[in-house]
Amino acid sequence: MIYSNKPMTELLKIWEHNGALTPLDRHFALEMARMHNIDSPLFLFICALLSKQLSNQHSCLALHHLNYGNPMEESPRLCNLNCSDVELIEELLHFPAISLYQDGQPCHTPIVIDGTRLYLQRYHQFELQVASTLTKLSQNQFELDNALIANELEVVFPKLDDDKIDWQKVAAATALTRKLSVITGGPGTGKTTTVTKLLYVMQLHNNLNIKLVAPTGKAAARLTESIKASKVRLRNHLLPHQNDIDTSAVDRIPEDASTIHRLLGVIPNSNKFRHNKDNPLRLDLLIVDEASMVDLPMMHKVLSALPNNARLILLGDQDQLASVEAGAVLADICAGLAEENFANDPMSMRYSKQQAQVLSELTQTDLSQFIDENSRFGDSLCMLRHSHRFKGDAGIGKLAEAVNHGVINDILGIWQKQYDELSWLGHGVISANLQENIGLVTLINQSVEYYRPYLQMIEQLSVAYSVGMNDGDQTAIEVIDKFNQYRLLCATRSGHYGVEGINKQIADILTKRKLIDAKQEFYLGRPIIIQANDYNLGLFNGDIGIILQDSAKPDRLMAHFVQADGSVLKVLPARLPTHETCFAMTVHKSQGSEFDRVAFVMQPKPTPSQWQLLTKELLYTAVTRAKSHFVCLGTRQVFEHCSGNPTKRASGLAEKLW
Repeated sequence: MIYSNKPMTELLKIWEHNGALTPLDRHFALEMARMHNIDSPLFLFICALLSKQLSNQHSCLALHHLNYGNPMEESPRLCNLNCSDVELIEELLHFPAISLYQDGQPCHTPIVIDGTRLYLQRYHQFELQVASTLTKLSQNQFELDNALIANELEVVFPKLDDDKIDWQKVAAATALTRKLSVITGGPGTGKTTTVTKLLYVMQLHNNLNIKLVAPTGKAAARLTESIKASKVRLRNHLLPHQNDIDTSAVDRIPEDASTIHRLLGVIPNSNKFRHNKDNPLRLDLLIVDEASMVDLPMMHKVLSALPNNARLILLGDQDQLASVEAGAVLADICAGLAEENFANDPMSMRYSKQQAQVLSELTQTDLSQFIDENSRFGDSLCMLRHSHRFKGDAGIGKLAEAVNHGVINDILGIWQKQYDELSWLGHGVISANLQENIGLVTLINQSVEYYRPYLQMIEQLSVAYSVGMNDGDQTAIEVIDKFNQYRLLCATRSGHYGVEGINKQIADILTKRKLIDAKQEFYLGRPIIIQANDYNLGLFNGDIGIILQDSAKPDRLMAHFVQADGSVLKVLPARLPTHETCFAMTVHKSQGSEFDRVAFVMQPKPTPSQWQLLTKELLYTAVTRAKSHFVCLGTRQVFEHCSGNPTKRASGLAEKLW
């Protein structure tokens, strides 16, 4: 069944040494074999491969995608499987640790085969329960006074100048009709604006207990900020209609978002939460923003804690990077919209005839072209298409769209047009001496100049403090805002072209130019990013702050963070949770943020593991963090690889939903 000229235990050591497996993968396989008293090279190999899949954020091992001739995808090849899917499954079922899932009967073995997918039992249960709960929620619809709701939607979503479909309006109508609604769309498509208007219409008829959450503290703060701004715009929009409609319902729209962890209730030193199926949340509606960042186990915990009567709205961009942990739940939910040859649109809505009719009445728009009787789950989905952040002819928006479609010729065409918003830097000569890499040197020097203004503000603030001038924390807010106008993003953490190397290079140059004193650990002007949640301090993974003088005691340095309500949180540096310098940050950490100017660094010669990280979603996320200018340091080969390398996470969730 498995052929090699070396014993499997030796192969596992070789693969660990070569980086094909982690130490955890190897020890997992050995421990599984020991626990179940199984002496089989095939069992050891399959366990190691399954563990490797989980390490790479896949929720299962898709046997039908295995390269049986070279299952470890290595050169030179050290082993092969001489069998078919069916033969492999039959052989695996001889092991007492593996069983077959069928007819909905629970499996009690640690490893489960479902179709041609191999799961750890825990992840199989997660997937089954998430699919079951989402399906039940999607099938639950509400009867509405269509004429009344249509009039209210017409007020908050005025008719567009052209005859295009107002997908924001359709998304709101979808959420009004279903217990589950999923609103997706790229940056600037108005997801938060849509939800604010939707909540207003909901609160006109009910005083709902609504909770807003996001996966990280930074994303929660951004959601709070966006909802507040949307409420201000909505109030102004409703002024001419205040005699015809209850504008006070705007005040009943919640605006304080929290992290998912805080909502569920963290239990110290435990992976469980206070709220679960036995102690559900107390709410009528839960809104989860940045849902692409929610992994499969966390989505399972959220759905388990939902009370039976509650609605759920998921917001996110399915084209962004998937979660750091296993699964790609939002992408799986939206997978059915991407089926080819439907309405000649690669991302078309798919509604049942009944839902299309209801939405057409509520939005006064003909949606009959999107009817597909084979898709019921599509009744809960809506994708926003039009970006308000990027003008139709803006280079950033066009590059993001081209990257998303993955057509190399279109991407090259965007770069060749030399848009003002886009800049390309080649690496130049690549050698051990980084000073010879003209592109990298240029980018570092550019970054130093873009960071100079916030450091000069700090210097002016110090002078003001020295002569007794003090305007409280207002200048601290301005300093942080100035710093956040530019960010350098990296694909990886380590190496010359990763976050650690870039941060050191920038700090060294700023020190030489006497703009900072990086010889100290907590120096004036040091930007930091938090890497672990600290609920006591109110700091969360991804929060960004700066070390500044304390306005109350200017001789004392404090870490300053701008909170969601606009106030400043000050923390003694010694009390900070795990953190690092943040002149540069990973693309993953930048999710949910936007900056005026963004620079993105690609390795000139990626290692095999780095090639796997360089995906279309990583590139798309990096490009869409920029509002006014995007610069890329890279090579054409690596850029093209990114554009043509979509994330493919092994999962059975999409199949179960659609």
